[in-house]
Amino acid sequence: MSFLPKIKKCPNCNSLNIIRINGIIYENNFQSLNEWILKKIFNCRKCNVQLGLFLNNSELYGKKLEKLIWMELLSCEEPYYEQLNELVIKKEKYKKQGRKFFETNNTIREIQNKIRSDQVKVKVKLKIKNHVRGMFVSGT
Repeated sequence: MSFLPKIKKCPNCNSLNIIRINGIIYENNFQSLNEWILKKIFNCRKCNVQLGLFLNNSELYGKKLEKLIWMELLSCEEPYYEQLNELVIKKEKYKKQGRKFFETNNTIREIQNKIRSDQVKVKVKLKIKNHVRGMFVSGT
């Protein structure tokens, strides 16, 4: 447990957030970050998106690694994680066979495009929400 707060930049709006981490460990339900520990869930002070601070005690680098991730964008990737892993393994297996390799590669690309479009929808929804909130605050 650290008594000093951490200062992190929001991945969405680049504003600085002061984070105090206590001894609580949250449940990490994300398959793509299963080796990581979810230490803190909080909202950005400026754009009000939900962020998660993930920690990993990696023995490869000999130090603690930290990631600050926008939780809604991560939830866009999660439903496709298992399917993408299976397709990547198939793609590696089919390297010698041309047609199956390209079919698998195309399905991987289609899934990645779905993920990107879902993430863009989340970003646009946030911009609209912040714009409407700004209109009501400023009175125009």
